[in-house]
Amino acid sequence: MRNTWLVIRREYLERVRAKSFIVSTILLPAFVFAVTVLPSKFASMQTSGAMHIVVVASAPAVADAVDTQLHAPGIERKYNVEKQITDDPAARQALDAEVKDKKIDGYLWLTNQAIEDGKVAFVAQSTADFIVNQNIRDAANDGVTRARLLQHGVAGGELDSLLKPVKVETIALGGKQKKGGEMAQFFACFLVAMMIYITLIMYGMSVMRSVLDEKSSRVMEVLLSSIKSKELMAGKLLGVGAVGLTQVAIWAAFIIILGSPGAMSSPEVRELFSTQPLLIVFLPVYFVLGFMLYSGMYAALGAAVNSEQEAQQWQWFVTMPLIIPIILLTKVIISPDSAMAVWLSMVPFFSPILMYVRIVAHTPPVWQIALSIALLLLTTYFIVIVSSRIYRVGILMYGKRPTLPEILKWLKYA
Repeated sequence: MRNTWLVIRREYLERVRAKSFIVSTILLPAFVFAVTVLPSKFASMQTSGAMHIVVVASAPAVADAVDTQLHAPGIERKYNVEKQITDDPAARQALDAEVKDKKIDGYLWLTNQAIEDGKVAFVAQSTADFIVNQNIRDAANDGVTRARLLQHGVAGGELDSLLKPVKVETIALGGKQKKGGEMAQFFACFLVAMMIYITLIMYGMSVMRSVLDEKSSRVMEVLLSSIKSKELMAGKLLGVGAVGLTQVAIWAAFIIILGSPGAMSSPEVRELFSTQPLLIVFLPVYFVLGFMLYSGMYAALGAAVNSEQEAQQWQWFVTMPLIIPIILLTKVIISPDSAMAVWLSMVPFFSPILMYVRIVAHTPPVWQIALSIALLLLTTYFIVIVSSRIYRVGILMYGKRPTLPEILKWLKYA
């Protein structure tokens, strides 16, 4: 036990003091901040000036509807709307000239003939701003609807009551009742999954490179003269795992600070991390078990091969089970209780990501969580045993690229 503790201490202190640990620990919170806070800040920033839009319509009620829509609460851009009530096609040529001369930013052609022909158009100096395009589309749809109702004899006074939108409030009754926050919840699940994915790969490869370096430098022969292979492997896995857990704890603290009401004024950020109790409770469990599972496989790979080039050729075998959950991530977040999500989250190689995402998205029944943890424990124990046997023989094998039959013989000899 003393030898294992010495290895754990060495692996932990060596990595925590490294510059790469400090940089990677800072980069992910910076990335989270960039994708959660900055977009809302940029969206709330006022543009250099109001956008000058000319609305051409056959009926004043249609032009008024577009004007009202473009000045509705929540519109992120400011618009200076000029209304022209005309059906004259020649007016369009004049407006084209004004757009080219930059006298106006654009115009919306919404005459009755254009609506009837299905050729409503928005002409502008640039149509690259998708926010402006969406605002114009919403305003045009409201104007077209009003025009059609007017053509069918609906009185102007009745239009507002008929077209008054209803606000649909989404309420999730799974677990604690939550209102709205669908996009915040989606991005919370996505960010958490990517954090686990990146961390498992990063520290698994760190274990593999550590084994390769010691094997290629023949340091392993010296170490094995005073320590057992099982103690050495256990020390590496636990030491590197402690480094990963330290980094995850720092990230979790960042999430708590970012999610606190006083930390940020943006309600979207607080809503995004409203699931932080679940993150804190289950993150260490699935991270530690997932790390032990994959780092054991990476350690066995590092012991079996003779160079990093060989390791890269076989690395896909270990990495692929981590890539599959990322590919299926969107479907699991959208339908966390579907049959596909339930059964895939039970697969031990997928559960560190998929089951944890299901817990964050919509807490599954307790028996599903317990079963996934039990299966993950059993699989991790089996993988660590198999990997330790490969590790015991492979770390002293040099020069010859091992084949699969030879690796199977190692399991028997060890």
